[in-house]
Amino acid sequence: LTVHDPADNSWRSWPLPSGAGASAYAVYVDETDRVWVSDFGSDTVYRFDPASESFEAFANSAADGNVRQILGRPGAVFLPESGRDRIAVVTTGPTG
Repeated sequence: LTVHDPADNSWRSWPLPSGAGASAYAVYVDETDRVWVSDFGSDTVYRFDPASESFEAFANSAADGNVRQILGRPGAVFLPESGRDRIAVVTTGPTG
């Protein structure tokens, strides 16, 4: 994940925890400014907290889940697995 700050023209990057085989696809920023990114390389969706610069992993329900979109609303994030015809829902609750 990479962020650009136009105020000082700086860039910051964080590699996905899955390492060299990472293959980021869909990205979504929730209402608490946490960044969700699907990783085809590990069948995982990661939630990145910019405040702590840490990742939390959410495994797909099965191999080749292929989350191609990430959607949400306050309190919930939807992870549709196109390779499995399933939708996983992560409830984030009041504290995220």
